[in-house]
Amino acid sequence: MRVMFLQGHPSAFSRELGQELTRRGHRVCRINLCFGDWLFWHGRGTTNYRGSFDDWEAWIEARMQADRTTHLVYFADRHPYHIAAQRAARRLGVVCLSYEFGYLRPDWILVEEGGQSAFSHFPDDLGDLRRIALGLPQPDMRRRHGHPFWKEAVQEMAYHLGNVLLAPLYPGFQSDRVDHPVVEYLSYLPRHVAARMARRDAGRLMERLSRGKERFHLVALQMAGDYQIRANSPFADPLAFLRTVFRSYAGMGPDEGLLVVKLHPMDNGRLPWRKLTRDLAKEFGIAPRVLFLDGGNLDVLLARADGCVVVNSTVGLHALQAGCPVKALGVAVYDIAGLTHGKGLDSFWTDPQRPDPEGVAALVRVMATALHVRGDFFSRDGRREAVAGVVAHMERGIARQMGAVCRFPPRLWKLRQMGLCAAPWDPALQQAEGRGSGQDRGG
Repeated sequence: MRVMFLQGHPSAFSRELGQELTRRGHRVCRINLCFGDWLFWHGRGTTNYRGSFDDWEAWIEARMQADRTTHLVYFADRHPYHIAAQRAARRLGVVCLSYEFGYLRPDWILVEEGGQSAFSHFPDDLGDLRRIALGLPQPDMRRRHGHPFWKEAVQEMAYHLGNVLLAPLYPGFQSDRVDHPVVEYLSYLPRHVAARMARRDAGRLMERLSRGKERFHLVALQMAGDYQIRANSPFADPLAFLRTVFRSYAGMGPDEGLLVVKLHPMDNGRLPWRKLTRDLAKEFGIAPRVLFLDGGNLDVLLARADGCVVVNSTVGLHALQAGCPVKALGVAVYDIAGLTHGKGLDSFWTDPQRPDPEGVAALVRVMATALHVRGDFFSRDGRREAVAGVVAHMERGIARQMGAVCRFPPRLWKLRQMGLCAAPWDPALQQAEGRGSGQDRGG
């Protein structure tokens, strides 16, 4: 293989993956776009791109063609530079591999052809998944690896603050972050203090909900800057999602019951979500029935909830595994007929479609084998296991061998229904994608 790496996770993972591929006889190069990239991988085999974003696509296409690149590897498929590189790679027939934090958690890493959600090539037909899952073992979900939070925080801050402080070294680089890194990181200080206070309220609320006397639906918020919202949903931000949910619940929700809004545990505190939730609930006349939860045990909530509403968070997959009905309002890889609620949101409150347990088990078995490797970005042992797993996926083409790669991303039509751009690459793919989801597999 001739492997080109683009921007990676702010850790040693991509560099160690490249080193192992090189050790096994493959040719590897890395393109650095900013100081943060250079910080985690520099030296032999790396190239610094300091041009403009407007020139990037033509430059990377010429570079891949000259290097006879066979595989393009990147972290986060919706990064603007990666979208442009995908367009170029597809014109050249280069295999695109995106890696991310896993759909399965914790300590699973995702390695997926093309991208995630609407841009995933993973099958969306439950019958196909059942067939592929035959003979696959049920994965061991017990945690194997871990790391102290400070290590993750320090490396994340080094990457993004380094980009700010040493921006003149890469004058053409355009960041894709919603908030300025300095503002974002400073906002975590009051958030950290507020979270300590919120834990007491969360404890009381969890005790109330776990008693089993009150019925409730869970609404899981995602982070405001999450690309899964920005690129794979009809919502501009989580507040627009919450407004849609409250409007539906006010008109079609059950006569009795509660709506529990759970804040994302890594929310940076930039938005006053408790106040926004309270004000929005008052606007729709449901304030007495809406509870805001900052903290709490997700597993306990899902075991008790009548249903869970998400945009496309991995909380939805956890809910399915817990047997909890799920309504996904964005494009999610687990949003599959027979597993999630396929009708409109209004009907979900009183007549939810329950997930098929055997179908969920099949989905998890295929996901674990075809899309994931065990491992962790920050611990040495976790990286070692993950690197070995990714190398095996790349060398053996595991997902393709299993038939778990559709030729065209089968969920793109959902973006069309939402009025969003169907594909980030060539028009021919947009046209061909409409021929069906699960039948056309392979290269």
